[in-house]
Amino acid sequence: MTTNIALCLWGLPEPPASATAYADAIGFDSVDVRPGYLEVAAADRVLPLSCMAVAHLMPEGAALDDVHSEARQLAIAHVRQGIREAEQLGITDVYVGPPSSDASDSMAAYRESILVLADQSSCSGVRLGIEHFPGRGLPTVNATLDFISNVGHHNLYLLLDIGHNQIAGESPRAAISAAGDRLMYVHVNDNDGQNDTHVGLLEGVQGEAWLRDAVLAVKESTYAGPISVEVNQSLPDPRASVCESLAILRRLE
Repeated sequence: MTTNIALCLWGLPEPPASATAYADAIGFDSVDVRPGYLEVAAADRVLPLSCMAVAHLMPEGAALDDVHSEARQLAIAHVRQGIREAEQLGITDVYVGPPSSDASDSMAAYRESILVLADQSSCSGVRLGIEHFPGRGLPTVNATLDFISNVGHHNLYLLLDIGHNQIAGESPRAAISAAGDRLMYVHVNDNDGQNDTHVGLLEGVQGEAWLRDAVLAVKESTYAGPISVEVNQSLPDPRASVCESLAILRRLE
């Protein structure tokens, strides 16, 4: 079966409508969006919507792991609005990043925020994922899965990023196996092995055999969602990186 390949629209330095049109023109199956996509005219939403990064475009000073209640509540309000927007757009999967550090007070504040947001997303019929991120409070897949298990909410899932696996020295295949039915979504990108540069596939330290095995592991698992290309809009030519990444994934299917 042909894989649904999505594009994270924020990888292109242009308005969401034109980024969507480009993704459609070169053959992507769906797109991932940020809060505010509801403002795009319905006629310009030419591709299905797979996922929303509901913590993107966070107001200045707001953070889900902030120990100060006012800043945390501002962040929660922003994400809650994103969840409501996702529901309106028919998007069933949304995600947030991890806390900034593993300090106990930061982790406790983040846990409180996540419980509120998991409740709301559940009421909205939307799944909430958490992305693992090297150098932050949940740096590995296993740490993120342990956090999800300890929180104990039925509506918490993992967003797997194979570029982050690469930096952390984790096997995507092992990560997918460990996640099981908690695997909500998959991002693919490359980097220099140390920094989250989000270059296109095979533009960094990735080898084709490693990437092929990661893609095969996704396809062999029970996961049935998209594989989403996420690049950095500050690359010299993000459109070229996006286009080549799509071609690579199609070749590896």
